[in-house]
Amino acid sequence: MERKIEITKPYILLPVCAGKTEIKVSLFLEDEEALRKKIHEFMVPVAETDTQTGGYPCDYYAEIPIHAYLGGQLVVSADAPAAFMDAVQNGEKADRDTKTQCPHPIIHFAADTGWTNDPNGLIYADGIYHFYFQYNPFNTSWENMSWGHAVSTDLLHWKQEDTVLFPDESGTMFSGCAVANERGLLGLPKDALLFFYTAAGGANAWSKGLAFTQKIAYSLDGGKTLVKMENPCLPTIEKENRDPKVYWHEETQAYVMALFLEGNDFAIFRSQDLLHWEQSDRFTLDDAWECPDLFCLTADTGETCWFFWSADGFYYQGDFDGFHFNVQGKQRKAYVNGIPYAAQTYFGVADRTISIPWLRMENDGRMFTGAYGLPVELTCKNTENGYIIIQKPVRELLQQAKPVAESGAGGENMLLSGTDQKAVVLDMRAKEDYKGSFTWELNGSVVAYNPQNGAFGVDDEQYQVGCGYREFLFIVDDRILEVFFDDGVQLGTFVLKETAVQVKMPSAEVFEKNHVFEIM
Repeated sequence: MERKIEITKPYILLPVCAGKTEIKVSLFLEDEEALRKKIHEFMVPVAETDTQTGGYPCDYYAEIPIHAYLGGQLVVSADAPAAFMDAVQNGEKADRDTKTQCPHPIIHFAADTGWTNDPNGLIYADGIYHFYFQYNPFNTSWENMSWGHAVSTDLLHWKQEDTVLFPDESGTMFSGCAVANERGLLGLPKDALLFFYTAAGGANAWSKGLAFTQKIAYSLDGGKTLVKMENPCLPTIEKENRDPKVYWHEETQAYVMALFLEGNDFAIFRSQDLLHWEQSDRFTLDDAWECPDLFCLTADTGETCWFFWSADGFYYQGDFDGFHFNVQGKQRKAYVNGIPYAAQTYFGVADRTISIPWLRMENDGRMFTGAYGLPVELTCKNTENGYIIIQKPVRELLQQAKPVAESGAGGENMLLSGTDQKAVVLDMRAKEDYKGSFTWELNGSVVAYNPQNGAFGVDDEQYQVGCGYREFLFIVDDRILEVFFDDGVQLGTFVLKETAVQVKMPSAEVFEKNHVFEIM
């Protein structure tokens, strides 16, 4: 079935029935001679007509920007019920507050609707933190990998913008990174933003038979819209090589790309012009795979240390000379469990290294799946067992946090959310002479820590986090609990039972510091 639409408004709105059977929906531009050019193709979950109302019972509309085609004619083609075709709209961006209609986390970004996974293209430019991410606007499950986009000025409160990269004939849009065009390359101005991404050939029907390549897109309007360059900057090395992370290496005056190849293999590539890349290293990291990151941190001793990071939060300290990465010491784990994943560091932040992971959370019936960890600042510390990465919440957290209560001696401190959504921060330090266990009640979940055996539990789940911790920073936001142990030497992210903020603390006599803050 086909439907022709005169494009008079800047968006095509596709109705989404989350969880229903997916069908292929193709969008074509048609000229005066009836010649067609395919511009989009998606898998969209489609329902039957509502027999009671005769209408189409969609959960939400996915918005596809088509500003560039105003005045043209669009053809929608799909083997879909007539009610679906009739529900497709050419309109303005929906004027709705999805976070009011459907509660979301306050300071952990989650998309208005749809599925999200890996962070992509994190870049700070002109006072704006840009956050791009793997996105399926058309369902609450994985498919149609695109790049969503959100912006913030404080790393805590985010506004979702238009989706910037959609699947095409070269594949779906897998993960990548961003850099500023500081050296005026690619025939583009120095204020252009450059985005490296994987075109996942074969991941959609449109690109059947193709392999994965690395490509470039650029933005001339501050990251709002991205223009794809036609040819790959790096051809296929291995069939599903992916997730480029690009840096300027000052010491050797070249751009460096870290890339996942296959299995547990990664590679380093170098370039002077961002178009022509030469492989300088290939190495294997046991258990590590995809979403590499490579960065240098300053230790508490003043030394600089290079780290190679992979998707599961496994990281490796080593030597990097701009050509080769040589591991020193053993693999370490940044997280207590497997909920945080595919963290990426920001480009363009001069005075600190900021990282954000995807949080692998199951859909709980709302029209979005997945969220992202609170941005953290990375440093490193020299211990008797070698260098470890320290993760602390970005400094903006406590700068914006409003004190709510400070427990006095005795009694328990209970907080209830009331009618306003909020995130709660608990900053606690146990007394030196307290040797017992700790129990908190947070958003319907029981949270406990035993400093004697190092067990940390959330409801029925138990984790080994280490013995003897006295300092705890808890962040409770919707169903997300993030726990920073002993000033960032360990980080755990957990899923709570309920979204409404309900906090019951241990007795105040347990703590010598017990501060409670809220952020709205």
